[in-house]
Amino acid sequence: MLEKPAIQDERIEACLLQAFGLRARRVEFLPLGADQNTAVFRVTSTQPEDYFLKLRSGAFDETPLLLAAFLSAQGIMQVIPPLPTLTGAL
Repeated sequence: MLEKPAIQDERIEACLLQAFGLRARRVEFLPLGADQNTAVFRVTSTQPEDYFLKLRSGAFDETPLLLAAFLSAQGIMQVIPPLPTLTGAL
């Protein structure tokens, strides 16, 4: 998605806190990717880490999440693993 979707950064920040316990200092839209249903963001947290966030509209297939989690668990460092929610869901 090359244009920022109509969602306020504050709403994203609130969802990150509720679902992941992640306090965001900044949410920055990144005009990347060829998927018109997926928006990507860089999230700067209050911790020293930055996060890569994907927001997807439409039908959701969890297969890519499961695959990324599996590959990361196998020690493949080139894969960005999904961050589990506070309840342990991917």
